[in-house]
Amino acid sequence: MKTLKTISTSLILIIAFSSSIFAQSNAKVLAVINEAEWCPVCQHNGDRAMKAFKANNKDAKFQFVMNNLTNDETKMKSAEDLKNLGLTDVIAPYKGTGTVYFFNADTKALISNISIAKTDEELAAAMLSAQKGIKGKINTDSCD
Repeated sequence: MKTLKTISTSLILIIAFSSSIFAQSNAKVLAVINEAEWCPVCQHNGDRAMKAFKANNKDAKFQFVMNNLTNDETKMKSAEDLKNLGLTDVIAPYKGTGTVYFFNADTKALISNISIAKTDEELAAAMLSAQKGIKGKINTDSCD
């Protein structure tokens, strides 16, 4: 029951977050959040991480898209959003769940990635680094 409540809460937050952030046109960074219902990192950190992302995106420099890897059906639904952003090919090698992958909105080049299990401060720092276009990877701690 707790898992169902967590998933329901996450979905509500994701829908609210996606609808307010997804449509932004001045985004400099595309942030793909790989998630899955079976991922413990997602279950334990999803709500908190989403709040941190929203709090650190006041200037709308980031456009977030959820890539739900739970099953074939959710993957197909996510594929359309990824296709619309031109990310289908570039996200393909990155299958780690509980991870955010930051891409340059213009070139679609990977800037960095970070686990949503990181602290709010680490997530904010990763967003700042991605916005500045700093290359490199940040420890992911994802569920594969």
